[in-house]
Amino acid sequence: MLDGLGRPQNLLVLGGTSQIGYAIADELLPDGGTIILAGRDEDRLATSAAKLARPRRQVETMHYDACAPATATVDVLAAAAARHGDLDVIVLCAGVLTDESLLDGDTAALETAMRSTMLGPIVAVHAATTRLREQGHGTLVVLSSVAAIRTRDGLLSYGVAKAALDVYARRVGAGLRASGARVLVVRPGHVRTRMTAGLPEPPLTTEAHQVARRVQAALRGSARVVYAPALLGPVMTVLRVLPPAVYRALTTSREALR
Repeated sequence: MLDGLGRPQNLLVLGGTSQIGYAIADELLPDGGTIILAGRDEDRLATSAAKLARPRRQVETMHYDACAPATATVDVLAAAAARHGDLDVIVLCAGVLTDESLLDGDTAALETAMRSTMLGPIVAVHAATTRLREQGHGTLVVLSSVAAIRTRDGLLSYGVAKAALDVYARRVGAGLRASGARVLVVRPGHVRTRMTAGLPEPPLTTEAHQVARRVQAALRGSARVVYAPALLGPVMTVLRVLPPAVYRALTTSREALR
């Protein structure tokens, strides 16, 4: 449950090895409470848990695989709630960033990427919001991307996956408004993490802790969608209405300058 100041006490990260998920957990529960990191890589989960641990902050790990059957996701949520009570915040940051050229001709690789970044996270949205609705409170934070708004050719599958997740999360969130629960969709731009290491950095590149601060500020208000950094909001408003040929020429010329 929330403390006397309305701050979360229990937080579950689905995609617990994500550096953005780590930063959000650290930002939202600075002084205590329970953080549950759920993911596939046990070694990275253990490392993150050790770094997050504080005298008044308990950190646990659980196994979670976005590609597993839906019942597995439901079981993770049920187990977390059984151990710690109501879940105040659930952070969903599962997914993979795959270069489109690596998927060319490899249908199996495409299927895996879409299960990891689209189908699995959409199932998690459904399962998480069902639990939050039953609780009557809590927030699901869904990590989307600016790629959901206007997708570059080189990240077509990733952009399509994030677009589907973004739409689904927002529509489900709209249906929660009378329940006391909430969905917050976060659309970061390029964030410096392991996932983006070695990639060219576009303008407005940001850090994981800056995304976390945007999330914290948004949870204090009533926003349902936020960009990180905030300036990406008006930028994407312009980019999304550009004719395809103009947008393609703009992104191609930008890549050529790198």
